[in-house]
Parts: sequence; structure tokens; C-alpha cells
Amino acid sequence: MRPTVFLVTFAFASILLAQTNTHSNHNHPANVVIDGAVHPELIPDSVAYRLYFVTVSEMPTPTDEQKARQSAHLAKIGLQDADLHTVIFVLEDFKVQYTNLVARYNESADTAQKSGEKPDIHGFLLQRDGLVQATRERMKSLLTPDGFSRLEAHVQAEKQKMKISPQEGQ
Repeated sequence: MRPTVFLVTFAFASILLAQTNTHSNHNHPANVVIDGAVHPELIPDSVAYRLYFVTVSEMPTPTDEQKARQSAHLAKIGLQDADLHTVIFVLEDFKVQYTNLVARYNESADTAQKSGEKPDIHGFLLQRDGLVQATRERMKSLLTPDGFSRLEAHVQAEKQKMKISPQEGQ
């Protein structure tokens, strides 16, 4: 009787494994990632700037530790003092707006899900990308040409440290 139970269990497990493999390979590439170290040109500027702004920005009244972390990131750009202060100011405004945008989306998503509806992720993504673009344009208008050029070059170089899903690149 034990061999029969084993064979039935083995057959059932084999069927499940075959179904799982069939489903997991059907139009769902496993863990596909665009690696900036290999293909930095495949990482869109909008995504690179968003990742950089989110990483480097701080909320108003940052702690000493947060200031030190931000300073370490920004020192790599080589900005003059006036440009450095401008970048910190613009990034602070970005962080506040970004945090509020995410909080509003999360609240609306919770409400939508409780009502059995789908959250409006498309609207959120448009707003998020608009904020990133507006912040980038603000940097361009407020920084010296040399400062903005240094920022651009730095973000382009940072792409080599980024990894994104293909959906981010669309």
C-alpha cells in the first residue's frame, strides 16, 4: 500500500510541477532586468533622474546623518557652492512633492481596492513622471550651465549602477 501512495503522490506532484513550469514559462520571462553596467543606454533619462532624485533628496530639516549622506552623494558632482545649495533646495521640494504624491496614491489605491475597483496606477505614473521632468527643468533653469552640465554627466554615469525592469524603460 505504501508504494501505491508514493506513486500516486509522485504522479500528482509531477503533474503540478509540469503545470507550474508551463504557466511560468508562458509569456513571463523570469526576472528580466536591464543592467546599467551592461547597457546604460537602455535606461531612460527619466527613470535615471527619478531614481537619482529619490535616492539623494531629503525632507526639510534632515538629521545630521541624512545631511552627511546627501552631501556625500552630491560631492561627487563637483558643484560650486551656489549650485550645490540650489540642488539641495530643489531636491528638498522634490522630496516633499514626491512623498505627498505617493501618499495620495496609496490612500486612493486603498479606497479603490476596498470598493472592489482597480487603483489608477496610470494616473499616478503620469504625475510621478511629470514631477521628475518638472524638477529636472527647474534644475536646468536655476543652475549655472556648468552646474547643470555636471549634474547631467553625473546622472548619466550613475546609470551604470542602476538596474531596472523592462517595464520601467517603456
